[in-house]
Amino acid sequence: MFKSLNRIRAAFAQASKRRRTMRELNELPPETRKDIGWPESGEVDEIRLPF
Repeated sequence: MFKSLNRIRAAFAQASKRRRTMRELNELPPETRKDIGWPESGEVDEIRLPF
């Protein structure tokens, strides 16, 4: 039971980290995003949790 809870907690932590990273990348100036190959701000796919 605790293994399952730890996996769920880890999945939430990973999803949170991805959201934070995507938000930070989207806040960069357009020129910088273009230089690093980050797509233009538009509809971003929702991060799906594995459960």
